[in-house]
Amino acid sequence: MNQRLTPVLCVAALLATQRGAAQADLCTGATLIACGASISGNTTAFTADVAPFCTVGDGTGGGVWFRFVGTGASTTASLCGSGFDTQIRVYTGGCGALACVVGNDDFCGLRSQVTWLATLGTTYRILVYGFGAATGAYTLNLTCAPPPVPMCYSQAPVPYSADPYAGTALVLTDDVHSAAINLGFNFCFNGTTYNRCVISSNNYITFNLANAGLFSPWDTQAIPATAPTEPQNAVLDPWQDIDPGVGGSVFYQTLGAAPNRRFVVSYLNVPMFSCTTQMYSSQIVLYEGSNCIESLILNKPVCAGWNNGEAVQGLQNNGGTSATVVAGRNNTQWTAVSEGRFFSPTCLPCSTATSAQCLNSSLPIELLRFQGRDHGVVNILEWATASEQNSEHFTVERSNDGGHFVPVLQVGAAGNSGSVIDYSANDPTPGPGINYYRLRTTDLDGSSELSDVIAVNNDHAGSLVVYPNPGHGNAHVVLPEGLHMPVELVVRDLSGRVVRNLSARHTGDIVLIEGLTGGSYSLEAPGTSAMARFVVE
Repeated sequence: MNQRLTPVLCVAALLATQRGAAQADLCTGATLIACGASISGNTTAFTADVAPFCTVGDGTGGGVWFRFVGTGASTTASLCGSGFDTQIRVYTGGCGALACVVGNDDFCGLRSQVTWLATLGTTYRILVYGFGAATGAYTLNLTCAPPPVPMCYSQAPVPYSADPYAGTALVLTDDVHSAAINLGFNFCFNGTTYNRCVISSNNYITFNLANAGLFSPWDTQAIPATAPTEPQNAVLDPWQDIDPGVGGSVFYQTLGAAPNRRFVVSYLNVPMFSCTTQMYSSQIVLYEGSNCIESLILNKPVCAGWNNGEAVQGLQNNGGTSATVVAGRNNTQWTAVSEGRFFSPTCLPCSTATSAQCLNSSLPIELLRFQGRDHGVVNILEWATASEQNSEHFTVERSNDGGHFVPVLQVGAAGNSGSVIDYSANDPTPGPGINYYRLRTTDLDGSSELSDVIAVNNDHAGSLVVYPNPGHGNAHVVLPEGLHMPVELVVRDLSGRVVRNLSARHTGDIVLIEGLTGGSYSLEAPGTSAMARFVVE
């Protein structure tokens, strides 16, 4: 539709008072204005307009046109300081094919005001006119929020080294955000400092507190994306559809001592939506001082039958115009087991003197080995360090399921050393069968790091061990002593039929059980008596 029909008023001259810009009677000649503009004029001498309905309809008094190029920010066009009963409409598109964006009548008394998210580079046409036949003096003020800050982060893979899956438990149903949670310290994310965040049941945290208690979208999109807005200003670790409403746990905790505290959000054995036998576990860690972000994924399966099994891992800015994405993981199908990733800020003000150390971080304890063995009624744990600097102590942590660890003993560290030091400690009360152990090394400033997990079987001679058990996806195998490596293994179902052939070169090797139908199986080393039973969920 054309923006103009036969003029209602004849105009001999443009008799307008102007400040900062000329006025335009026609859409095709709309006056270009920019953020911060304040234009005063009078619509009395201008002709009436016919344009597509846009919240409000046409008037019979005169109107004037302006145009504006979007900056990617929230934009407000206000007539609140005008002297008559105004209306305002905003369009995109050419003058012959205008598309409504927003319109208003009587926002501030009888005056008008609109706010919209102005897409970067898009031309908007603004029509200023009066209600009915009203005309008169107006002031148009155009204000824009600061444009979204581009993401400014480096990323690098790091070993999986998680904190305890513990802390304050959150009760989250499906597709919802938590209340605002205190971090316990100030944290700078993408140029802005926060001390609270909101935790999503769909595996992300956002610093937009307005999301608290509201819907969290499950239909993932490749980032950056201006919609949906909920997973913006956020750490997506990854954003995916999981359902803590039917199982698993979500925790948060603040650990360490100032100025090196860390805020940890843990998702433990949370079922994938629509694939509730597939469990997901991970942690998001925010570091005080360095403003670094760590993503730690213990196990991420794929539920291909729901939302195409897609997930998004990365960081997204406020406004959804910029993102730091892990390659190959931008709304695609992927799996992960026991992996970590650091995101380190590279621009002020979030980048600090310690930020660059995140990607190359290492504790001043160089661990050579950590191993264990049974010795009658006790398990013996042994480890060695190649060097130590400002080390404080070691903590041996034990688990009976490979997921929930508790400290069982502590050993003092050397403090400073440049030579190999051997350590040994006994666990006097191991559980029957398989015990899982990890070693936590702690520095004088409270920083700590975890070793890989090992398994000790109190009666493992001549047997195999598979963990976690029950399990799905990938599992670890503990090989009995005396076997020649590599070991060829077979998986049999309850009928004795061989359903998979595997091989292992070392104790602790990962073997693939993904794809096996849920049920009971045996893992055997042909030609030996070594055998272990396990369950696939």
